[in-house]
Amino acid sequence: MIRWVGLSLLALLVGSSAVFVDSGDVAVVYRFGVIDRTLTAGLGLRAPWPIESHEIVGVSEVRRVETGKVRMLTGDTNLIDVDLVIQYTIADPVAHQTGLADPEGTLTSVVFGVTKDIIATMGVDVLLTTGRAQLQQEAEVAAQALLDAHGTGLRLAAVEVRELTPPPAVLDAFKDVSSARGDKDTLALAAEAYVSKRLPEVRGVAGGQVESSKAYAAKRSARAAGDVVRFSQLLEAKRIAPRSTKAQIWGESVGRVGRQAQIHVLRGETEVSIPSKP
Repeated sequence: MIRWVGLSLLALLVGSSAVFVDSGDVAVVYRFGVIDRTLTAGLGLRAPWPIESHEIVGVSEVRRVETGKVRMLTGDTNLIDVDLVIQYTIADPVAHQTGLADPEGTLTSVVFGVTKDIIATMGVDVLLTTGRAQLQQEAEVAAQALLDAHGTGLRLAAVEVRELTPPPAVLDAFKDVSSARGDKDTLALAAEAYVSKRLPEVRGVAGGQVESSKAYAAKRSARAAGDVVRFSQLLEAKRIAPRSTKAQIWGESVGRVGRQAQIHVLRGETEVSIPSKP
């Protein structure tokens, strides 16, 4: 009987001293209520209770905190509702067990604090368009620095901005502004497309007109040069034989007028009405 009691006590002692730690967990061992050491994955031993006790901490588990909407003030004095999702892990199980009474609440407060500071430096238009990624990245970096400074033992995996919207009271106005901005971009693109289409046509017409003007100018220049030569020859001929030159010029002029004149033969006593010049 004594043997069986002794074996039972020994089995109970060994069972209470064995610590089974799964992969991804760490066992924090307390000796008389004070942290003494940690045990990693596998089978470990500790002194029986009440000398030592342990607590399993999941260091590989990604925990998730959903904060809900919080209203914040932007850098251009507009209000915006922000809904965050915080993902974190326990990087230091000892600091996590001894550092803070409410690690998750502290984490949420820190992330919201840095998020408010960042949003206070950004305009609402940037936040609603291209600034979401910048906000997430800067909030994660700033919050992690504060968590490390306070020795929380927490490691941020991600700070996700799940929702970033104007307050319901002004949502319609923001939609109108966004729609107007979209119309502006559409008109700008249409104008650029029209310019891209019309500009080559206009340049082609302008080039054609320039070439036509150059050809006309060359033609007029050649004609003027010919007239100068002809008048110079007539002047020289006039100096040598003025009468014959005058007769030649008169004959040529009469010939040109004769080719353009219209001759009508009328019967006698026919009345002809010649309109007067205006």
